Amino acid sequence: MDIRTAADYQQALDQFTAWLNNEPADLAPMRALRDAIGAYEKGQGYELPAPQTLVGRLELEMYRRKLNKKNLAALLGIPASRLSDVLQGRRINLDLAKRLYKRLGIPADFILEAA
Repeated sequence: MDIRTAADYQQALDQFTAWLNNEPADLAPMRALRDAIGAYEKGQGYELPAPQTLVGRLELEMYRRKLNKKNLAALLGIPASRLSDVLQGRRINLDLAKRLYKRLGIPADFILEAA
């Protein structure tokens, strides 16, 4: 499928949403539509802005790695309650900053500026 216009794009989004609400038995057309939508968005310069906060970056990493809070806390070697504090915007210490850098690959300068 090829999406060329804004109208085609809107129609594709509507179809994809309908499939999300009522998943088809054969997922191949849904995947093809997903890829076509992605290609159109990339061609139009639609990109999500990079997170500007540490909380946003952690949420993005959780999404990318398909982790829930409990799994992320385990990966970082911290209690889930400590991770909840961080996700609520509370400050981090040097030890946690090092873990974010080493275990998640978050650049140190981003951690220092965002924390």
